[in-house]
Amino acid sequence: GIITMDKSDIDVSLLPPSVQPAVRSLAELLIDSAGPNLLGFAVFGATLTEDFDPKRMPVRSVAVLEKMDLVLLNSLRSHGPRMGRQRLQAPLFMTEQYIDQSRDSFPIELLEMQRLHAVVLGKDYFESLEFARPDVRLQCERELKAILITMRQGLLSAHKDAMISALLAAAVEQLVRILRAVLWLKDVESPREAAAVLSAADKLIAQPLTGMRDSLSASSKETFVQFEHLYKDIEALSKYVNEINC
Repeated sequence: GIITMDKSDIDVSLLPPSVQPAVRSLAELLIDSAGPNLLGFAVFGATLTEDFDPKRMPVRSVAVLEKMDLVLLNSLRSHGPRMGRQRLQAPLFMTEQYIDQSRDSFPIELLEMQRLHAVVLGKDYFESLEFARPDVRLQCERELKAILITMRQGLLSAHKDAMISALLAAAVEQLVRILRAVLWLKDVESPREAAAVLSAADKLIAQPLTGMRDSLSASSKETFVQFEHLYKDIEALSKYVNEINC
């Protein structure tokens, strides 16, 4: 039916208090802009964990539309700077059909959304998603190989140490997402906090992922040494994932 969501239905109670006003105003903007085309809106990822640092991490969200609308996306462009100031990443826009058809091609992202999301408005489109193990394993393998390539190329072009640090931070965020998927493949419940995800993965792989842990805690080790340790961890993880039988 053609029903526009009501602003009184917005629920930000599950979010950290520091981001509630910004997310509420984004939800209001979506209701005003998308009207009855908006079916659901949820926040996902690190915002919902103890790890969340509002100064360093943007709030990630996803809006589910009945049909994709580029005119809507174009009209939201002008709000980009304000969203940026409020540390809101531009929402991902998906349709129900797109979510269903992406379970085989992007299962890692959808698994993370399923594990860590809070519905702000409308229906929950992530709770009951199902995934095929070979799809998840293949995406883990691909992404780990891609991170190794990115790190090698990044190292070559990092003429300042700060650039290596940025490279490590980006890699670790992606790795935590991949580790959640690896835990899922092994039927291990993935914890909410990143450090706990690493501990669970340590046990699984039977070796300590010290490089990941150091990069996660932004330890004061010399940057290149940290880079080497993280790279070795990813190689070990990559070997482990290649040997998983689905």
